[in-house]
Amino acid sequence: MNLKRFTAFAVFIFFLQFFCGISNAQSNKGMFSTQSAQQWQEALISGNGIQGIMVFGNPSEERVIFNHEFLYEPLGSTEVEPPRIGKYLPEIREMMRKGKYEEALNYSVNMAEKEGYAGLQWTDPYHPALAMEIIQSGTEDYKNYKRSVNFESGEIMVEWQSEGVNHSRKSFVSRADNVIVQSIQNDKQNVNCSIQLQMQGANRRDWATRQEFPVGFEKPEIEYSKNWLSFRVKYKITDGGYEVLTKIYCPGADTKVSENKLEIINAQNVLIISRIESLKNYNESRIQQSKQELNYLEADYNSLLKKHIKIHGEIFNRMALDIYPDNLPRRSAEELIADQMQLKDSISPELLETMFNMGRYALISSSGNNPPNLMGLWNGQWRPAWSGDFTTDANINLQIASANICNLPEAIDSYMKMLERVAPDWEINAANLYGCRGYLAGPRTSGQRGLHTHFDVQFPGHFWLAGTQWLLLPCYEYYQVSGDRDFLEKRLLPMMEKTALFFEDYLSEKDENGNLFFAPSYSPENRPANQNTQASVNATMDIAAAKESFTNLITVYNELNINIKKKKQLQKLLEKFPPYLINEHGALKEWAAEDLEDNNKHRHVSHLYPAWPGHEINPEETPELYVAAERAAEMRERGNESAHGLMHMALIGTRLKNPEIVLDNLYFLLINNFLYSSLFTSHNPNLHIYNSDALCSMPAVVTESLVYSRPGFIEFFPAMDKKFPNGKATNILCRTKVVVNELEWNNQTGEYNIKIESLTDQYIKIMFRHRDVKISVNGAMPIEIEKGKTFELSFNAGETKNIKVK
Repeated sequence: MNLKRFTAFAVFIFFLQFFCGISNAQSNKGMFSTQSAQQWQEALISGNGIQGIMVFGNPSEERVIFNHEFLYEPLGSTEVEPPRIGKYLPEIREMMRKGKYEEALNYSVNMAEKEGYAGLQWTDPYHPALAMEIIQSGTEDYKNYKRSVNFESGEIMVEWQSEGVNHSRKSFVSRADNVIVQSIQNDKQNVNCSIQLQMQGANRRDWATRQEFPVGFEKPEIEYSKNWLSFRVKYKITDGGYEVLTKIYCPGADTKVSENKLEIINAQNVLIISRIESLKNYNESRIQQSKQELNYLEADYNSLLKKHIKIHGEIFNRMALDIYPDNLPRRSAEELIADQMQLKDSISPELLETMFNMGRYALISSSGNNPPNLMGLWNGQWRPAWSGDFTTDANINLQIASANICNLPEAIDSYMKMLERVAPDWEINAANLYGCRGYLAGPRTSGQRGLHTHFDVQFPGHFWLAGTQWLLLPCYEYYQVSGDRDFLEKRLLPMMEKTALFFEDYLSEKDENGNLFFAPSYSPENRPANQNTQASVNATMDIAAAKESFTNLITVYNELNINIKKKKQLQKLLEKFPPYLINEHGALKEWAAEDLEDNNKHRHVSHLYPAWPGHEINPEETPELYVAAERAAEMRERGNESAHGLMHMALIGTRLKNPEIVLDNLYFLLINNFLYSSLFTSHNPNLHIYNSDALCSMPAVVTESLVYSRPGFIEFFPAMDKKFPNGKATNILCRTKVVVNELEWNNQTGEYNIKIESLTDQYIKIMFRHRDVKISVNGAMPIEIEKGKTFELSFNAGETKNIKVK
C-alpha cells in the first residue's frame, strides 16, 4: 500500500525549499556541533541502510570511518547447530514440576554437552570497513567552526574559516547510487590534501570484548593510484572478505602516489566516491565491475546529492513533530546537552524534538537489507560489546518500535528481510531443542543465520519461548496500519502459522489445575528472587506471547475467512492457558507460579509484555490486570540503568496511560549522560557503550504518548500531561488503517485540532482519557464527552474528518 500520498504537499514544500538553496546549516531538522569529534563515538553519522559513514570533522586531520551492514567477522560459530536435547524434555519438565529449577537447568546443559554442545556461542562481531584519513593544509588557526547533519538530506557538512578562506567538506551516502560521496572545497584557494586508508579499531587494545578469539582477518591489501584507491581484506577462517573501491576527482591538480597515501596538490576541488562490497568469496573480486559502475556516475557532487535527496527526503518528511518554534535560534548539541542537565524535572522541547528527528533519521539511515543492529549501522571498533549484533530479547524490538506508527515502511521491509533470511534456522532450533515443529528464535543473531547456540547455566536462553512472536509482532502491526493484504498472505501469514505451530507442539502438558504448563520457561534476563537460577516455569512473557500468537492468527483467519478447523483448535487451547497472577502487593507477577517470587531489581520488564508491545492488558478490557500492571511498573527498579530498560519502561508507561512513568524515564535518560555530542546514545550512563536502543526508540515513546491505537479504537494524548510542550505532529499511522494527518495541541488553552483519514470503511471509537472535552466533527454542533468515555465515528474508505476539541 502506498502511504506517500498523505504527505505529498509536505514533501513538495521540502523539495521546493531545498532546491531553492536552503543549505545544510539552515535546516531546522538537523543538528550541529561546535567541536570536532575526539573519539569515534562522537563522529557524525550518515547512511543509506547498506553503507554508513562516521565523520570526525577535524579541519586539518579528518577521519571518516566506513561501515557496511554485512561486515561481521567470522568466529566459526555461525554454522553450529543447537544440540538435539528435545528427547530429554520429559525429565526436565518433571524436575521443574517438583520445583527443582536449578537441577533441571544443569541437566539440560549436561545433556547438551553429551550431545556435542561446545558451550555458549557468540555471534560474529560487527566491524568497520576502514578509516579514510584526510590531511588538509591551509587549516591553521581556524575559526567559526561547525559540523552538522541535515536529517532531511542525510548530508554531513564541516565548515570553518582560516586566514580569510571559507573551507567546507561535505558528505552523504547515496540511496540512489549506493555510494559514499565526499567533497572538499575552498572558496578562495585550491585544495591541498593527502588521503590514506587504514584499518579502524582493529588492534586488540581497541576491542571491547571477545579477546579470547584470535584476529580474524588478514593484512589489508591497499593500492593507490592517481584516480583510484582500493582496500581489500580477507577473513581468516572463511573464504569471505570485503573490499572498498574509491574514485578520486581532483581537477587541475598535481598528484603524487606513494605506498601509503595519495597526495593532491592545488586541486580546484576534490570529489571522492566510494563503495564497500561484502564478499562471500574473496577471490571473486568486484573491483572491475565497481569501477565500471563508478565511472558511469556523474562527477558532480550536487547532482549526486539531488538524486539521493529525492529518495531520502521523501522518507524523512513523511512525518513531522514540531514542538519547538522555527523562529527561535537553534543551539549546538553541546549546548542542548548542557542545558538539559540544568533543568529540574522537565525536558527541553528543543532537545526532545531534535532527538525525535535524530531517532527517525538513524532508523531510516540504518534500514537496508538489515534493520539497525545494536549500533545502528555505525561502528568504530572490531569486537564491540555483545558483538554489536541483533539482540532479540529487547533491543532490536525497541529499535524497530517506531517504524510503523512513525510512517517508515522501509524500516519494516529491512526488518522483515532479515527475519526471512534467518527463519529457516528457527525450525532447526525448535526440532533440536524441543522436538517440536514450527519456529523458535534465539536471543541473538548476526542476521546471517538464526541458529540458537547462545545458552549455558548462567544464561538459559534455550528456555525462552517468546522470541519469535515478539520478532513478528512489528510485521503484524505493519499489516494493521497499512492493510497490505499481499504482505500478509505471502510473507507474514506462513511465519505466523509456524510460530503458533511450535506452541501447539510445546504445550503438551498441564499443571495440577488443568492449565497448560509452560515448562521450561524464561523471563529475560531475570531470575526469581527466591531462586539461584534464571530457569523457571510459566514466565508471564512466554504465556502472553503464546496467547498473542494464537489470537493474532485467529484474527487473520477470520479476516481471510480461511482455516475454520484450525481456528477452533487454537481457541480451545486458549481456554486452557494458565491465568496471570497478582502478587501480595497487587502487582502483576513475572512468573505465573505461586512458588516463584518477583525480583524487581532488574532492567528488563518482560512480564509487562501484555501491555507493551502487546495490547492484551488495557483499562477497557482487562481493568484488574491493568491496575496490576501499573503497580508492577511502579515497583520495578532500574537495575543497571541501561538505556533499553528506560525506553522499555517509557513505552510501557504510554500503554498504562501514565505520563509520569514516561517523563520520569525520558528525563533520567537525558540528564544522566547518555548522549554523545553526535547525539547518538549510549547503553549505560556516562557514555558507556555506543548503542542505538534509546535513539531509535525515542520517536516511538513520543508518538505513543500522543496517539494510541488498536483495531477500531484510537486514543488521543494517552500519556501526555501539561508539562509536554505545545505543538503539532503530522501523518501518524494507527493500527486500524487510519492516518492522523494532523494533530495540533495547546495544553494551556485546552484546544486540539485533529484531522484523520481512514483507508477503509469502518467505525472507530475515539477517546480522550484524561479530560472532559467538547468535540465538533466537520464543523457540526459540539458534543460533550466525559473523560474516559468513547464516541464513535463512521468512515468510508478514503474519507477525512476534521475534529475540533476543547
